Amino acid sequence: MDTALNIGAILVILGIIGSILPAMPGPVLSFAGILLLFFAKDSETVSVWPLVVFGISLLLIILAEYLSPILGAKLTGAGKNGMYGAVIGAFTGVLFVAPMGIFIGALAGAILGEFYSRRKLLESLKAALGIILAGIVMLAAQIIYSVAAAIYYFSKIA
Repeated sequence: MDTALNIGAILVILGIIGSILPAMPGPVLSFAGILLLFFAKDSETVSVWPLVVFGISLLLIILAEYLSPILGAKLTGAGKNGMYGAVIGAFTGVLFVAPMGIFIGALAGAILGEFYSRRKLLESLKAALGIILAGIVMLAAQIIYSVAAAIYYFSKIA
């Protein structure tokens, strides 16, 4: 069991790092560490409810990761073509440059969609600003999730 706990500790630490670096799925790694903790410790130390809460939170973060660039563009006034461009760009981007492709593709797609609607450069960049702000919010959410998972993990193994 000590090996599983050591691996879990490494996973939650990598989860924090992965929340900052785009090439690593930080919250997923953090949840994997929590899963190892759940199976390595007895049910008196670690109950199923924190596992459920972290699991549901992870699903919400993953969903928000895909929707945030689109919602960010919408909140800053992107038109219908800008929204379509953000959606197409997000899906195309993730195919070529995962996981940052969601962000980069949505950004490029929103700008191109706004240009297609004959909007001015400033209006197109405003839609892009919404995508950037949504990306920053998602980065913060991932860091908070991974740090909370690490705090929980280390509080239970102490």
